[in-house]
Amino acid sequence: MNIGIPLFKDRVSPHFSTAPEMLVAIIKNDIIYSVTKLNFTKISSIEKRRKLINLGIDTIICGGIDEITKEWLKHKGIHVIENVMGNAMDVLSAFLSKRVIDSSQFRDNKTGEDGPADDCRK
Repeated sequence: MNIGIPLFKDRVSPHFSTAPEMLVAIIKNDIIYSVTKLNFTKISSIEKRRKLINLGIDTIICGGIDEITKEWLKHKGIHVIENVMGNAMDVLSAFLSKRVIDSSQFRDNKTGEDGPADDCRK
């Protein structure tokens, strides 16, 4: 399985289209085999989509995403999980541990700030 997470620094980018980088994780038997960051600053939205197909991405985990891109990715067989916030590696770990991923999981329950939640299991 290949997972793509649009990045802003080390966090899930607020929106797919504006992400300067893409974290690409190659997963084998629910274990992270390889993680790479790709520079997406100089490519168009259409080129980003094509790149994901060429990389064999199965799942995108992102913050926001426009409806056209989301539907295009789904049509190409890519599962889209949206409205996710937090540290990209924490989000990836939660996904691999089969926990439900939603934005409240990565928000500190005491302060309301982004960060690991007190209880990420729903």
